[in-house]
Amino acid sequence: MPAGQALLFTSRRDDADAALLAAPGVAPFTWRRLLRALRDPDLEVLEVAEPLWLGEWRRALRYIALARAVRVVRRRRVAVATYAIENLDARERVPSRVARLALAVSLLSLDAVVFGTSGAAENYRRAFGWSLRRARHTVLPPRLDACSVCAADGTPREATVLFLGTPSERKGFPVLLEAWALAGAAERGWRLVVADPRGSSELALPAGVSVTVDPPRAQVHAMLRSATVVAMPSVRVPGWREQIGLPLVEGLAHGCRVVTTTETGLADDLRDHPAVELTTPRDPQSLADGLLRAMRGRVDVPPGRRGHTKSDVVAWWRSACMRRW
Repeated sequence: MPAGQALLFTSRRDDADAALLAAPGVAPFTWRRLLRALRDPDLEVLEVAEPLWLGEWRRALRYIALARAVRVVRRRRVAVATYAIENLDARERVPSRVARLALAVSLLSLDAVVFGTSGAAENYRRAFGWSLRRARHTVLPPRLDACSVCAADGTPREATVLFLGTPSERKGFPVLLEAWALAGAAERGWRLVVADPRGSSELALPAGVSVTVDPPRAQVHAMLRSATVVAMPSVRVPGWREQIGLPLVEGLAHGCRVVTTTETGLADDLRDHPAVELTTPRDPQSLADGLLRAMRGRVDVPPGRRGHTKSDVVAWWRSACMRRW
């Protein structure tokens, strides 16, 4: 977490990083904690949940109103910023025209927006372009270069395709199993390893496929260091579309080649990446062809920095608001 940033969380995911939750400045949300933060004379930016995260955005509007009130009393400017990654069409996320109009009007309360993918930026532009004109905004895809946690330990690459996440329909796992057979991967000496955080499904697995249930983070890093390919063939289902695809980010950060579909939010930002194979969603043959290309390719981390960290996002917010004011 960037220096000088505090995090008040209203809920937590099952796979939340325990180290982050234990860090100084991270605490469950209370109105008292928020008021104390807003009264801090050094406060420059209030980050709120993205607007298309509807439940949290309704809460965020109350936080913004409080921040505005405190700002008037203390006569200090506090910018309101958000990081947006929703890839599902806003018209499907918010079917009602009246509700979309109300949401568009509420976006006028934002001073700065960073989109995590080009897909998210285009999604918001189509639905709320006029209401975003007031805010400064840009696209800063996540960092894709070498993992900052792992040191080079000489771990040899194995003939392994790694699937990180719950082996569900929306993550494209049934299609992956079909593609695995079409590619003849097991006959070529390859293994498909599933790192399932829940272990809740009972799967009939073909030859060469195994599941590791709820591996700790250290083991996940080790699996990424030894794997050759990371596969995440997400598909769109009603009410959901892959926002970013963190397994892809982690795979690239560990020097793996990755195979995904055009449904992931990062697809447009990864089209020219030398370690990425984009395939057609729900198409086993396209996915099989992508797997074969990835299996035959070299495994190298592209040189140089690519993408952005949260510190870069915060720095952009601060710079954008200073230019605006």
